[in-house]
Amino acid sequence: MKYSNKTATRIIEMLEQDLFGISEICKIVNINPKTFYDWKKTRSDFNDAVDDAITRREETLVASARIGLKQLLEGYVQKKEKVTYVPDKDNPVEDMVKCRVVEKKFCPPSIRAIKYVLDREERKKDKDRLLASERHPLVIEVQDEETRRQLMILKENGFRPGGSLNPEVVAAVDKELEEENKVKGEERKTKNGHEQTEQVIEHPPVIQLPVAPLEKPKPKNLYPFLPPGYTSRTD
Repeated sequence: MKYSNKTATRIIEMLEQDLFGISEICKIVNINPKTFYDWKKTRSDFNDAVDDAITRREETLVASARIGLKQLLEGYVQKKEKVTYVPDKDNPVEDMVKCRVVEKKFCPPSIRAIKYVLDREERKKDKDRLLASERHPLVIEVQDEETRRQLMILKENGFRPGGSLNPEVVAAVDKELEEENKVKGEERKTKNGHEQTEQVIEHPPVIQLPVAPLEKPKPKNLYPFLPPGYTSRTD
């Protein structure tokens, strides 16, 4: 079926009023549901209009729910009107109002509504506390291993009492502590091995080579012209 702006506008109005479902709307405007979804796929303007109508419908429903919840929390006045009619003397075919009585009844706040709001607020606070604890985890320092073990049992049991009476919880905590002790033992052995290696290693001695004695330079012959065996008187 060819796209029609008039049909599309009517569909959008009925969607926003939340009076009918998609199948019922298609029957009213005389189109096939497949045509409706084809228009959504092929016509971006129609698809955006449908989404906007659904968004406005949801906002209206939420606003109405908030108003109704507020009335239940605060209490409200219920009006009941009673009208009595009598035949009109001048025109017997029609009736005229003889009297109109309006009764007002105050409805007290609903206990269920109050409890619902309080429970919702408590759940929100629990969620906020959980998020805060994840961002800033609680750190507890203990002095002895048994106190630490009991805290681990409490955590393993979901911070509920009675964890020490549950064999599975106790076994899980003891296994975790055993693995921690193994890791610490291996780290301690590795550290001690490094220390012993550092102590055993000695610097090699420095060998100093002997220094050759310096030879005194031979005196130069100051009288090379004298014959062999003769010396100068000045020597």
